[in-house]
Amino acid sequence: MAALIQKLRTLASFVFPTSRLALFCCLMFALELSLLWSSPATPFEVGGPVSWVSIAWLGWFWLTISWVLYVGAQIIKRLKQTSYFARWLIAAGVGLLCSLLIFMHVGSWGLFRQAGQFANLEAFRFLLINPPLSIWHDLAVAERIALATVGVVVAMAFFLSEPFIQFLASSPRVETETVSRGFYCRSTWQCITILLLIPTWIIVSDQSAIRRSTWMQTVKSRVHPVPTIAISTLEQFFREPIPADLETSNLTPLTAKWSPPAQVAKRPSILILAIESLRADTIHLSHQGREILPNINALARRGTQFTNAYAQSTHSDYADVCIVSSLYPLRTREHHYYTKADPWPKTLAFDVFKEIGYSTAIISSQNEGWGNMDQFLETPNLDLFYDAQRSGRKTAEIIRDPGMAHEIKIGALSAGKLEDSHTMDRALDWVTEQLDEEQPFFLSMNFQSSHFPYEVPADFEKPFQPCKLDADVSFMMYPKEKTPQVRNAFYNGIHYCDMQVGRIISKLEEEGVLDDMIVIVLGENGEAFHENGRCGHAQEPVQPMIHVATVVHAPQYLSPGVESYPLEHIDLLPTLLGTLELPPHPNFQGIDILSKNRIPAEERLLFFHVNNASHQAEAVILGGRWKLMMDRSKHEITLYDLQNDPTESKDLSTKHHELVAQLLTTLQAWRSNQLSYYHHPAYYTSYFPPPAPSGKEIQTP
Repeated sequence: MAALIQKLRTLASFVFPTSRLALFCCLMFALELSLLWSSPATPFEVGGPVSWVSIAWLGWFWLTISWVLYVGAQIIKRLKQTSYFARWLIAAGVGLLCSLLIFMHVGSWGLFRQAGQFANLEAFRFLLINPPLSIWHDLAVAERIALATVGVVVAMAFFLSEPFIQFLASSPRVETETVSRGFYCRSTWQCITILLLIPTWIIVSDQSAIRRSTWMQTVKSRVHPVPTIAISTLEQFFREPIPADLETSNLTPLTAKWSPPAQVAKRPSILILAIESLRADTIHLSHQGREILPNINALARRGTQFTNAYAQSTHSDYADVCIVSSLYPLRTREHHYYTKADPWPKTLAFDVFKEIGYSTAIISSQNEGWGNMDQFLETPNLDLFYDAQRSGRKTAEIIRDPGMAHEIKIGALSAGKLEDSHTMDRALDWVTEQLDEEQPFFLSMNFQSSHFPYEVPADFEKPFQPCKLDADVSFMMYPKEKTPQVRNAFYNGIHYCDMQVGRIISKLEEEGVLDDMIVIVLGENGEAFHENGRCGHAQEPVQPMIHVATVVHAPQYLSPGVESYPLEHIDLLPTLLGTLELPPHPNFQGIDILSKNRIPAEERLLFFHVNNASHQAEAVILGGRWKLMMDRSKHEITLYDLQNDPTESKDLSTKHHELVAQLLTTLQAWRSNQLSYYHHPAYYTSYFPPPAPSGKEIQTP
């Protein structure tokens, strides 16, 4: 044993300054690695180069710390020899510095274990600037033991740091050749640095935007306290500041629970049919002497058509998840790709309805891995999650959808889109199982034949002609004279989706259960056809891209007709709960638009957010009429009167200065509230997301 210890000491002498520092730093490396590995938010679940960065960083950090402590100990030793006063002053200074650093380090680890992210600069700033009777009081009540433990550690650090550092640095060193020892020490440090830089370079240079963003966000927030604080400090000089200015009196504490009655009287099955790019004006629309959506139109005639309905965004990864979460998509300054380790409160429709005895499922034609939507949608309360990637089926080659094609080509995604008829086959099988067991269900579906380039099976009759898309027709741009052909292709795509809707409606009618259910058909986002020069979607929140079709067939709960009250997709879940006489969930940001106590229509505010590679913008609509759009890409602010100018052809921002100022202040307050909540752990670890600002005080012309 003595010989083994001697060999280890000799080996350590070629890497660390002293054997005691070697032992201390190796123990700290092992401790932090075990904490990182055992955390529910471990970066190792992300895999790839992130795992290598995590290990290499810990090795590099503690090796560097050993030399910093050693050099610091030599400097302190020399300075203390100057005078008695200097000895005590240095001891106090070292103790104060070490206690502060240890407080930040241990506190950051505590936050990581609790919330899944290390503390950034704003988190520490929040603790310092908030009054002691607010956040510190909350911590003392909720985390009393943890706070007391940190206090003891910090106090010990203040008094014992300087002698402890001297103790570590003063252990005897094994005598070796000085040149060889210095060479090996430098070589070891350089090798670990290279091991750290190589996977870091792989991360920042990855060609997949989805994968690269996920990896970088993990490194920034889930690898170690030091990178998190360092990166967030650097960002202060280049990024929009996010103040911690939420009024906590307006927030609902996480301790508030959703409490449905023990026996729920109304438990109708619920079916949500989301159709890609289904614009509002396609309902009851005929073209070339033929109804485009005969089955959906039939539902609209027997149900309720919401003529003032809006998607929250113009691109799927932001718009889709709002439908089943009732949360606004704005979370971060940059485009956010969801991860399982996102620390923010989230309650999906599947969680709510599973609690009251429903079966739950997602059956989707799209690859829900786009934008990492699947990591947001996955929940233990989801009985079936079936999409293109999980189906195991071969999907059609995607060429004219450049974003998806690129992600598949480089291996970030393994599938494109399922053919919608197969998706419906799977849904019919699952629904039949639930009906046979007399089990109420909540099913969310998504159809994709209506996504550019609007591809349908070769044997499907394409009733709207001509519909051939030439080589110069792309997702976001094509010659204006080609618009009729593109529209026809789009109409064929949504017509095919309508056929699939007809299949499940026929099945439910045959089983005699349709009129006892709630069936919702909606557009997940819209589509533009050269209105004001825009094509496709995933751009600014212009009307054709956010004003979507929404039809609800629920004869037991809603009278047939037309509803013009402004609706945004985050309202769907609260409205469903209200319809079933269930209490609202505190984690939802939408409202029950059918409630007798709903906000007056003229005061209703709808908010929209776009953030992708091509556009960054927000918009707000007041009373279904006045729309202010803030285009961050072009640094433009525009105002439209949708009641008299539904095509947004005339900018009124120079005519109504006061209204622009009021709406802009409201929109900026909404944006600030969202960013502040999701950025500062003190908010999202204690409260549910903030409610939207009110439009009650806004004066209109």
